[in-house]
Amino acid sequence: MTKYKLMRKPNISTAIPRQRYKFGAYTIIVLGEIESNDQTKYEYLLAAVKDGHSDPEAYITSERVPPAEADNGSHVVRVFAKQLDQQQAGKIIDQSDSWAHLETFISYALSGFRHMLQLQGEQPVPLS
Repeated sequence: MTKYKLMRKPNISTAIPRQRYKFGAYTIIVLGEIESNDQTKYEYLLAAVKDGHSDPEAYITSERVPPAEADNGSHVVRVFAKQLDQQQAGKIIDQSDSWAHLETFISYALSGFRHMLQLQGEQPVPLS
């Protein structure tokens, strides 16, 4: 019997959906105006929900960093996914001022989902 591995994930209390994309067998939801139940200051969050499921399989976040830690940029990117081990889940993968800009971050995060969710050959399609 295999153990179900819990995914560490963002602790969001409220957020406003900004955009949605169909990407292969996933719907990608872009959230903004995020309030969290922890100390994290989320700027944006993308969640990947597999068709037929209700819980996201992966998240990519843009988070504001305190000014004292902003030498390499004002925002960090983190990845949370079921397929990542405990040491990799929630790990910072990049830091830049670029992740404060919604469209730049969406492009970066969709590229990350392409790799993580094995969506090579698929194109994200905006949903209305």
